[in-house]
Amino acid sequence: MAQFTGDLLILFETSEMTPPSRFADSSWKLKDRFHDSQILECKPSQEWKGFPIQEKETDEWRIHTLGEIRDLPVDGFPKNISSLHGQFLILAYEKKERQWHIWTDRFGTLHLYYCRGALGTFSPAVGSFSSRKLNWNALAGFFGFGFFPGDHTHYEGVSIAQPASHYIFDEHGNLTKQEKYWHWQHVPDLNRSYDDTLAEFASIFNEVVTESIGERTAIPLSGGLDSRSSVVPLASDSKNKAWSYSYGYSDDSVETRIASQIAAARQLPFESFTIGPYLFKNLDRILAWTEGFVDLTQPRQAAVRDPIADHADGLIAALWGDVWLDDIGLINRSVTNEQVTSHTLDLMKKNGRFWLLRNLVQPRWAGGDPESVLDDYVRNGMRPLEHIPDPDFRVKAFKTENWSFRWSLAPIRIFQSAASPRLIFYDQRITDFFQTVPSDFLAGRQFQIDYLKRFAPDLARIAWQVYDANLYQYQWFNTLLLPKRILKKLGRMLHSKQVFERNWEVQFLSEQGRSGLERWLLKPSLHLHEFLSPVQIKTLLEDFYRSPSASQGYSVSMLLTFSAWLEKYG
Repeated sequence: MAQFTGDLLILFETSEMTPPSRFADSSWKLKDRFHDSQILECKPSQEWKGFPIQEKETDEWRIHTLGEIRDLPVDGFPKNISSLHGQFLILAYEKKERQWHIWTDRFGTLHLYYCRGALGTFSPAVGSFSSRKLNWNALAGFFGFGFFPGDHTHYEGVSIAQPASHYIFDEHGNLTKQEKYWHWQHVPDLNRSYDDTLAEFASIFNEVVTESIGERTAIPLSGGLDSRSSVVPLASDSKNKAWSYSYGYSDDSVETRIASQIAAARQLPFESFTIGPYLFKNLDRILAWTEGFVDLTQPRQAAVRDPIADHADGLIAALWGDVWLDDIGLINRSVTNEQVTSHTLDLMKKNGRFWLLRNLVQPRWAGGDPESVLDDYVRNGMRPLEHIPDPDFRVKAFKTENWSFRWSLAPIRIFQSAASPRLIFYDQRITDFFQTVPSDFLAGRQFQIDYLKRFAPDLARIAWQVYDANLYQYQWFNTLLLPKRILKKLGRMLHSKQVFERNWEVQFLSEQGRSGLERWLLKPSLHLHEFLSPVQIKTLLEDFYRSPSASQGYSVSMLLTFSAWLEKYG
């Protein structure tokens, strides 16, 4: 049986400080000493399953591997790291040199934070050893994009280890080396036919998914294409190990109805859930899991976290399938580098950023217009990828190293609190494959549609939620299917039924939601009021409730996230 650790913290100097732990039922204890440095550990708890851990020792190394690598070979270590499959974080002590080495996987799926004198898996613990000075340059990016840019965090001097990277810290905790051990490339195999490319994907994907099925595995299903693709490779004996589920915003949710049909087609046990206003009674838990790095309304899986913990030890997550199996909007377009950057900025900037940048960041930031932080970050971040000639794949690589790394992966820790997530589209074999696929094969998700039609026609006949039609009919969305869509819309209008389609609507647009926002944004003596007056906040809330919109919903959600982080960790 796999061993687990809750969190690890490496300190390079003796300290009397007690760093914060993720949950009160698990505190830091001394795990090991290495000359001047020491490892502290929080054990797993009911609220936080933590990380699978392997520990190995040689004459030269003491190796701690977090994540799910079947067996890390010590022969040849560390030269073999770039070839490892899986999601991992390696912390290794080099005995002779008295220095610590850190390796992240290609996608940085398991996050590690560091500052002068400390490094670990829980950012508030690491941050407690910093100057604790807010990084407003980084916060401009956080409010503008919804995630922190680059390696930045809330505090100056606290950084996150980048994907596909190797770090060395000396015996005093000084960072002495940082390097990339893997780099993006895109070399399409033009001699391989479309059909052969499809067959090769099916073979690799089958291997990755099959390896990810454990004895008790949860499979989230939805009305989209990625989750149904994830059940195509399931063998008959795997079905006895799986439990599938879905959630929607009403008891008659289209999403859960389609998901139940997918489960039935593959004879999977299935359970559906209706998401209600769960946020404020679980806010402390969600903050501990996400560490304040993502809008608290984004990870709606928090509503079903406890049932996942009851049913599963592992979970198949189809995250990022829609990126690999679709285009970014630049296929067969002749564009300059500047146009690629502009397109990327349009994809990433949040419409609700303006109020936050103007009222929170601008008054305490000496860099001119905070909007320039967003432009500079993308422009500078795209330069190392200019060697990729295909602009569509270039943006995919940038999104994966940035958006995925900082925004998409933070909510995955809610799954991790309950069951070990297996990120099937983050497997290195999948990446290597898509680096050889011509982008025009993937336009409009046709490649994934053909995969399902060829290898799972029963699933292809089930409706695709976004089109309300199956994969044999969806192309008639705006022609033959138009009368059906009009009748459905008229039916909704006649019944005057309010349909919530976004989580912030469910969490905020109720009496419970409004009182929760007032508690976290307007209660006297909140730390947030050091930066914003209650009058400013009250005006924002009044405008939001007068005419709720996605833009205002984002502003309010991010302000709530920042306030909650300030109260608990800031």
